[in-house]
Amino acid sequence: MLILLGLNHRTAPVDVRERLSISDSQLPATTRALRALAGVEGAALLSTCNRVEAIVSTQDEDVIGTIVEWLAERAGASRAELEKYLYIVRHGDVVRHLFRVAAGLDSMIVGEPQIGGQVRQAFVSAQELGTLDSLLAQLGDNTLRVAKKVRTDTGIGEHAVSVPYAAVELAKKIFGSLRGLHVLLLGAGEMGELTAEHLHAQQVRQVFVANRSHDRARELARRFDGEAVQFDSVAEHLTRCDIVIASTAAPHYVVAREQVERALAMRRQQNLFLIDLSVPRNIDPAVARLEGAYLYNVDDLQQVADGNRERRQQKAQEAEQIVQREVDNFRRRLVAQDAVPTILELQQRLESIRAAELEKCLRRLGPIDAEQRRAIEQFSSQLVNKILHYPILELKDASDEPQERESLRRTIRKIFGLR
Repeated sequence: MLILLGLNHRTAPVDVRERLSISDSQLPATTRALRALAGVEGAALLSTCNRVEAIVSTQDEDVIGTIVEWLAERAGASRAELEKYLYIVRHGDVVRHLFRVAAGLDSMIVGEPQIGGQVRQAFVSAQELGTLDSLLAQLGDNTLRVAKKVRTDTGIGEHAVSVPYAAVELAKKIFGSLRGLHVLLLGAGEMGELTAEHLHAQQVRQVFVANRSHDRARELARRFDGEAVQFDSVAEHLTRCDIVIASTAAPHYVVAREQVERALAMRRQQNLFLIDLSVPRNIDPAVARLEGAYLYNVDDLQQVADGNRERRQQKAQEAEQIVQREVDNFRRRLVAQDAVPTILELQQRLESIRAAELEKCLRRLGPIDAEQRRAIEQFSSQLVNKILHYPILELKDASDEPQERESLRRTIRKIFGLR
């Protein structure tokens, strides 16, 4: 059976999530420790900034208590304290939960793309460590396949739903690829930092950071493998940079129309993308009227993000339908796979009875021609198939609940005299 225990941004505050968080360097040893717990047959661990989840296969549901105790010990908390924040998912619900998580449907920002890679890494790491059994290996493969299908079929991750992502999306529309571009970050505002971080991830060539406090500028520049520059050298860097992000606390414009006009003349018709995230605004709105200058303020970007959020919600409805179909398909495959040994024994048992009774019948009948023999054999085969039809159908369409499936198998085996 499948069991998942975890907590996320909806069930636990950040200080609790931090206590259970698993770094990349800790993941191998922690996954092995989970697999080594009594009753655990297969194990994988997913740890992100917003969730920590232990995914296991087991024959004994009592293993839940063991895992809760193990998690509480890792968190330095009592079991009662930790249980307030945990959710426990069982059987087929584990499949649905993981499919939704990997597709970005359970994220703080619906459709966010990073979670798919994080789920992949969790299963790949567990596979390399040898902690996956056959059931979890199948679950991992299907989870990644479904996540890819959702993104391909719905495009749920294509539209930016945060101001920093909206800025990156607009920059791509202006420049195409952002690789090799130069970025100037003015100020140390949180939104500006996030935007610069997202641009840096797009493999821009260089990030320059200017701040009233040069020490703070150097600190930020190190984060982006960039360069700290003096705040009073803004005009000079406007000619060198393709993207400018203003995020200061200044109560006035720090980038004037005349500065941008001169920079554009020196840039020889190369576009300049300016993002003003400050309130009050730091870039003269008149800049937007200059040819080759593209200026967006925080309200513009928020409007883009809000519109995209509505689109994502529509895509999410399509994605939920895909997930449900895939959950049903996976569940049916697992149940059918689980039923195969009993079905084979049942078929062999009835075929053995059929063959023995057919021989007795033929001996009593005496000499018959080949066509008559074929008719009798066909009749006996069809009779056995009719008898097998409903037991096999029930085995293949049994409940997700392992105990119910086992009870059905025992009943059928007893009725038909199987070992």
